[in-house]
Amino acid sequence: MKMKALLVATMLTVGAAPLLAQADTAPAHKTEAGQYVADSAITAKVKAALLAEKGLKSTDISVETQNGSVQLSGYVVSSAQIDQAVDVTKHVNGVKDVNNDLRLKTATE
Repeated sequence: MKMKALLVATMLTVGAAPLLAQADTAPAHKTEAGQYVADSAITAKVKAALLAEKGLKSTDISVETQNGSVQLSGYVVSSAQIDQAVDVTKHVNGVKDVNNDLRLKTATE
């Protein structure tokens, strides 16, 4: 499983490389398209970081980024996983702030 997570994280990172290169060469004031590219790169990096986290089922977590602000939503099984996901996201390069909309999974969900 760890190898699969590493492989997926590597694929996401390699796939995002052109996006990251574009984001670094953008002018000081980003165009709408440039910001979209930068946000897409941040989303990819956050997803890869969450996927690499041991004990966190990241497939149930949605990640959206707007102007560097990342929103996490979805369901996890414990409060500790919510804290873990938020902490991991905060440490991803480019993330300005994290909006946590993660919920605890109940028996019916």
